Amino acid sequence: MNTESATCGVCGRSVPLDQDHVKVDAETVRTRDRNEADDYVLHPRCADAVFEGWRCPA
Repeated sequence: MNTESATCGVCGRSVPLDQDHVKVDAETVRTRDRNEADDYVLHPRCADAVFEGWRCPA
């Protein structure tokens, strides 16, 4: 990832960071090992396709 664009975590195409995009911070929480954190950038339409039907945590 450079400062002008990133690679979409869903489709693999370039995401210009000066346009609308979705940033996802994902953390794998492990009970017996160190947690892992990953950052993803997605096109809005890719994010909509992935998160469609998800519910907000209570």
